[in-house]
Amino acid sequence: MKPDDLDRSEILMYLNTPSLDANLSAMLEDCVKKLCAAAQPRTVYRVLPVEHTASGVLLGGLPLQGEDIALHLTGCKEAVLLAATLSAPVDALIRRASVTDMTLAVMYDAVAGAAVERVCNDLEAEIKAKYPYPYYTARFSAGYGDFPITQQGALVQMLDAPRKIGLTVTPAQTLLPMKSVTAIMGMSHEPVKDARRFCCGNSCEECPYHETCPMRK
Repeated sequence: MKPDDLDRSEILMYLNTPSLDANLSAMLEDCVKKLCAAAQPRTVYRVLPVEHTASGVLLGGLPLQGEDIALHLTGCKEAVLLAATLSAPVDALIRRASVTDMTLAVMYDAVAGAAVERVCNDLEAEIKAKYPYPYYTARFSAGYGDFPITQQGALVQMLDAPRKIGLTVTPAQTLLPMKSVTAIMGMSHEPVKDARRFCCGNSCEECPYHETCPMRK
């Protein structure tokens, strides 16, 4: 990962500010360089069958809980289950900064957010090139809407992520390393509906969290 790979406007969004002064901008650039040097991006994914039943939706035989993920996968007969991580050195970098300088730690955290998003975007592009479905949903993660975070462990195990990329889940359903993502992306031969209802999609007004979301533009 290179510093030029990261979108500075996205980092500022994570920092919840439109701009930084010269000193903070220089600090941010140093954070970007050091985090990119520390990051060891790793990814894994599986293409799995989707089955819609009277009681809900199944992904590779695993019942997915909640109405939102079922709605998100409407019309999809297959979906991609994916995971991405920046790996443990990034967590260590943020942890060390939090002991000495919280401003620095917050910057590292924002940079890491943009970095793991870039890793996911690159993986998504790779998947779409390999599986040329005409329509894909956006990525949907456990914890969005009523898709419970408690399914995180089952998703990680389906990917064999602990062995393949060193990604595990704590008893509290936190991903370790912390700067990691799991997500489901539907694949369809028909136009998808309701994609990304509960994350940053195309229309803030249609999102139930539009009044309180810090990412709203």
